[in-house]
Amino acid sequence: MTRPRKYAVGYGTPLAREIEAARKAFARRDARAMDLAYREAVRLAAEESAELMTTLAMQHVSRLRILGDSTTALERCEEHLGRDWENLQLRLLCAETRLALGDDSWIGAEIERVAAGRPMRGADEAQLHRLRGLAAAQRQDTGRALDHLGEARAAFAELGDEAAVAAVELDIRAVELQRGAVPEPVRGDDDSPQARMVRSEALRMGGWYEKALAELAPALDDLPDPSMRFPFLFAKVRLLRLLHAPVDDGLMSELYAAAEQSARPVENRSAAQRLDPTADGYSVIGMGGHLLQAARAYAETAWRLAETGEAERRVEAKQRLDEAEQLLLAEQAPPEPAGWHVAEWNLAAGEIAFATAKLDHDPTTAAQAVRHFQESAETQDAPVVDRISALRRTGDAHDLLRELDAAHREQHLARSAAAWAEAHGLEEGLAAKQEDDENRIRMLLANPTEFDKRVEAADRAIERGEEYAVAAAVIAMEAARGSAILPRILPGEEPPVRDLPGTGDLAGAWRWIRRAVRGLPRKQLIWMLHATPDGVHHAFIWRSGPFGLHVRHTLVSGEPGRTKIGLANAIDALKDCWRDGVRLEGRLRKRGRAETSFLGQKLNAVEGLLGIGRLGKLPEHVERIAVVAGGDLAEVPFALLPCPGESGKLLGAEYALSDLPCLSIRRPLRRRARGQRGTRGRQMLLVQPNAADPDTVDEQALEPAEEVLGRKVLDRASATPEALREALASGGYRQVRIDGHGVFQPDSAPESILFLAPEGESGELSAREFQAMNLGGTGTLMLGACESGMAERIGRDERTGFVRAAFLSGASSVVAARWDALDDVAARVLNSFEKNLCRRPRDIALFLALQEEHEKHHVGPGGHPARWAVWTLYGDVGHQKVWHEPLSRWWDAVLRHLGRGDA
Repeated sequence: MTRPRKYAVGYGTPLAREIEAARKAFARRDARAMDLAYREAVRLAAEESAELMTTLAMQHVSRLRILGDSTTALERCEEHLGRDWENLQLRLLCAETRLALGDDSWIGAEIERVAAGRPMRGADEAQLHRLRGLAAAQRQDTGRALDHLGEARAAFAELGDEAAVAAVELDIRAVELQRGAVPEPVRGDDDSPQARMVRSEALRMGGWYEKALAELAPALDDLPDPSMRFPFLFAKVRLLRLLHAPVDDGLMSELYAAAEQSARPVENRSAAQRLDPTADGYSVIGMGGHLLQAARAYAETAWRLAETGEAERRVEAKQRLDEAEQLLLAEQAPPEPAGWHVAEWNLAAGEIAFATAKLDHDPTTAAQAVRHFQESAETQDAPVVDRISALRRTGDAHDLLRELDAAHREQHLARSAAAWAEAHGLEEGLAAKQEDDENRIRMLLANPTEFDKRVEAADRAIERGEEYAVAAAVIAMEAARGSAILPRILPGEEPPVRDLPGTGDLAGAWRWIRRAVRGLPRKQLIWMLHATPDGVHHAFIWRSGPFGLHVRHTLVSGEPGRTKIGLANAIDALKDCWRDGVRLEGRLRKRGRAETSFLGQKLNAVEGLLGIGRLGKLPEHVERIAVVAGGDLAEVPFALLPCPGESGKLLGAEYALSDLPCLSIRRPLRRRARGQRGTRGRQMLLVQPNAADPDTVDEQALEPAEEVLGRKVLDRASATPEALREALASGGYRQVRIDGHGVFQPDSAPESILFLAPEGESGELSAREFQAMNLGGTGTLMLGACESGMAERIGRDERTGFVRAAFLSGASSVVAARWDALDDVAARVLNSFEKNLCRRPRDIALFLALQEEHEKHHVGPGGHPARWAVWTLYGDVGHQKVWHEPLSRWWDAVLRHLGRGDA
């Protein structure tokens, strides 16, 4: 590093005044004023001494670069060289400034010409080594760059120039990062833009993306020179892409503008396109050296182009592959057995082989890609991001071999699933390194899980017409659903209730579906949904005749990489209509000139992302639908969505809907419910802590439930948690109805509350306490409390709340409210539901009750289906009544008439 010398200047002279003005302007970071003062000082110094002129000129250029204006620094350096072209120190400084701007178009020849001009020693020789190293780094010759920089560091150290040694060490770390290695940390007291960039890159390679962004931000603020901003803007956008955070159009425009203003506009424009989802070359590469990154990006673009099947695109894909191979040849295969370079090189080689196999449909090349990816994933000391990429591509390559190598199709399917699962496990660890919850959630939603990849692989197999491929899609969607609740439904079951077939067992998948839907009513359809980062998958299962089974799969493609995030955000906005104490009534009114209400707008957004309008019409004979939707999709009120293939009709108004946490739970709940049937009065329990007292006036009192002969009632002061616990302990109540108020705790669903008697803590019943009660004899539980159907997701896909607590405590089906329900509506719906249970299956009984409520009370301009669609049936949909109950009720009536018994 060429540094200006100290020189004595007479006090009070014009030169001294200009130097002082330049010093003060530099202190207040006024680049323009400093530039004017130094230019005049250099002119005055040239009249006195060439050595003094050189010292001031070097100080002028160096300080302009410190203030972030390297473009003006280069102009002034060339201006000062005009006075003394053979000035070695100025020529070296000019070469250094050009390199800082990224311009190495003539720098190599210029450096060698300077070196050949006259022998150099000391600091000049050390600086020459440094410039040779920086020039080699610009040409991507990182090995030679490190050699020259090492010599420069040794030379400066011998001279005792600690500042120069620190600067060269920073250059070395930057080159090591360029190669893909994680260097030693840079000291934190160096706040120069280059030091911040090196620290930011090291953090990125360690997976600390948020910290890397925070380190980079001040560097961008200190760089007003447009020609210097491109690498910093590129690093910022890449970090935002890795976090899957939104990148506004203004930032991308700034990145492209910085590329045009840089010394390498064509190359930097191509690099910017790798971060632009609208460009063909889009490929966010998280690690590695420039050449290998580019090779991977070209190969990835090639196989994406090949997937389109268009002839012109295939030609373009071939061209990209040729470019990738040339770049890979420029990086020799590493002889060492471990390290980042081995992992990165094998990744690039694997990407090229994978793209070639896709283009040529060659199983041999695909197997070669698998070997490269496996070697990359198994490399010692490989960065975690490289391991994730290698494992994901291993799964993708095995999935390709599944198509090309039919003899070993099931083995390749199993191996692909294993690789995807391991990759997602590492991604979860990477997301855990981020401190912001939104960033962690976005990363997990944007990165496909092993189940997402299995569903997508099954979809591709369906397109190819593979036998049983649609069954594989259903199994993958089912495997993604939570299953921790299953052993508690029917403990000790043999075989286990979660006996999903092996990943490659396609015939076994079809047999499993047949068992899972055995006894499915002919008029009922099972609708499974699963969201991936690229789209929403729908599977429909129904029967026709005694043995006919139909499975239909439909993919609704969304924004690549953003569909699951978009759905989560849309569903979160929809839930704002009723959570945290918000009254839904206020969201049902239209505002101003809006065509729809606030709730309607949010529902439309969710409907569009789910692609309901792009699904085919459901079979004509279907009247009942069981929805199996995990993750955020379980929060969607399907009753308020339109029917697939039919505009203007709501699902809740046309079909009897029910909800299942997973398909595996259907048969265990059905078997449990067989021993919990009964609709006779003495088999029913009603809990009404806020029942109206005819002798008093209470605005908080609930509309009383209709009287049922023989039903046990706990009302007002007798409706305590302890009384409920004692009543349920017998296990003899087949129907339990709890009318009251409740509140959902979103941060801890097990602590959600049902308010019983008396007022205060002693009358509060939490979901955790409710789960400990005995509902082993209860076939149908009706929770008339507000928000009783809300749940909190824990783990991968487990939902906690009162509904889950009821299943765990023994109930087979639960009717609960998704949001704040109106008291009078709740009373009418549940009264009607109880009556219908005597004749109808549970889902149809609730459907008829909701239809009656709509037709009698919500038809007209002021009516809205959200007032009754709040109610959802969870679990078993079968009959609550026993087949002989009509005869039993007739006999009870006879006995009562004769005065011999009490029903």
